[in-house]
Amino acid sequence: MPGHALDRPRYLDGELDLETVYRMLLEVASELSVTRDRLVLVEGLLAEQGLLDEERIERRAFDPEVAAALDADRKLLVARLAACVDDASAPDAG
Repeated sequence: MPGHALDRPRYLDGELDLETVYRMLLEVASELSVTRDRLVLVEGLLAEQGLLDEERIERRAFDPEVAAALDADRKLLVARLAACVDDASAPDAG
């Protein structure tokens, strides 16, 4: 991820209880929900203006290189999240 420090940054000092981590997770899920809602709204507005064909989005597949890059990014994100939970070394993007 651009701008991400590769030296295992610590953003919070001290121990966190599970309740706190759960509340943080719910906040992130809430933000994701809002982002998804806004994306649906933007796609609808673009479709209304004839600038976007929603059917083409549903049928469109990523080019193999793009699909592979997105898959690698997803795997890295999952590994970084799991590393935070395990307090293990997060894999770097290199």
